[in-house]
Amino acid sequence: LKQARMHGGLEKGIHECCKALDKRAAFLCVLATNCSEPAYVRLIEALCKEHDIDLVKVADNMQLGEWCGLCKLDEEGKA
Repeated sequence: LKQARMHGGLEKGIHECCKALDKRAAFLCVLATNCSEPAYVRLIEALCKEHDIDLVKVADNMQLGEWCGLCKLDEEGKA
């Protein structure tokens, strides 16, 4: 994820992800299982299955946000 973020290949959010999955521009999709909207989870799962894109599920959306660089780090590198 870090490498994809550095090279501009990381899509974040439901809208960007759906566009990338639908265009078959994605190689991997990472989804938080504790998403508050079950329709989003079903949509992403269906798009990944339809286009044969690997889907990795993460338990916590906060942890996924940290991995994607959506949080601020302090001087010690902690979120």
